Amino acid sequence: MKAVVFKEPYKVRYEEVERPSDPQAGEAIVRVKACGLCGSDLHPYRGSEAGLRAGTVCGHEFAGTVEEVGAGVELVPGERVAASFTTACGTCWFCTHSLSSRCDNAQLFGWIDEANEGIHGGQAQFVRVPHADGTLMRLPEDVSFEEGVLLGDILSTGYFCAKNALTMLADSNIPPAQLSVAVIGCGPVGLCAVASARMLGFGQIFAIDRVQSRVDTAVKLGAQSQGYETANDGRGVDAVLEVVGAYEALKLSFEIVRMGGVVSSVGVHAHDKGFPVSPGQCYDKNVTFKSGRCPARSLMSEVSQLVKTTDVVRHIISHRVPLAAAAEMYEQFEAQKDGILKVVFDPWA
Repeated sequence: MKAVVFKEPYKVRYEEVERPSDPQAGEAIVRVKACGLCGSDLHPYRGSEAGLRAGTVCGHEFAGTVEEVGAGVELVPGERVAASFTTACGTCWFCTHSLSSRCDNAQLFGWIDEANEGIHGGQAQFVRVPHADGTLMRLPEDVSFEEGVLLGDILSTGYFCAKNALTMLADSNIPPAQLSVAVIGCGPVGLCAVASARMLGFGQIFAIDRVQSRVDTAVKLGAQSQGYETANDGRGVDAVLEVVGAYEALKLSFEIVRMGGVVSSVGVHAHDKGFPVSPGQCYDKNVTFKSGRCPARSLMSEVSQLVKTTDVVRHIISHRVPLAAAAEMYEQFEAQKDGILKVVFDPWA
């Protein structure tokens, strides 16, 4: 089969690899109909996240149809499915308490370490899925494969970020329509966070990004391009959604949130700069900080309503290309060329 394979930093290649077959107990083989290029794919691509073994099939966003199943799997060949970006057994304490991202058996698709431990990813024509019943969600008929790709990662992550903020503000007894939120970083996850904040009822949503075209897209989804400095009569915004994963973005979050507000962070901080504020500074501002990897599988069914009630997908996907163009798309995405925002690959084109 054809797949996108990691070679070394700044080098991936579209090439022939062995097709997964003979699914073991609990496994499924999925025929991939659509797969995505995620911002976190750039961490090993740039070399900022070390340890990925050369030869690993890349990617953790995919949707398709069940091709084969192993013993004990309830899914049947032909069913339309989408995967969460990490595997989930569905039965451990974390999976049964809405924290599938910390499943006892969780593995990130597209990550095999130098000790040869891990699983191949979904930027391929076929992918082996462990814990298939826990990891794969049956796609409703009115949800496309493209939308399934987004459900398993960025849509769930943006929703998780916004929902965390709203939950943490519940004790303030302020109606959501009177709450203000700033979204720092208006890439694909940030735009999903904007759409989620709007769906959850936040009254004011401010978009912050250095790239004006991304801010413009956020405005189309219901955000404001300026004004966060004067929110709450200058006290600051009630919540900040930080989705960049950069030291400077997290630092700004603590600067612009009001006293007693919430910083909700889902950015992957693949740097060694540490935390931008001290415990004392958090104490003095009564700030609540909520962070962590999104439990996508726990949220996918809930988040599918976001697909049905907003036009976020139309605004996010900027490039639909054959999987054979992956090397070029990685280069463009890393350099932020030609208005690139979200790439969805067709493995069969």
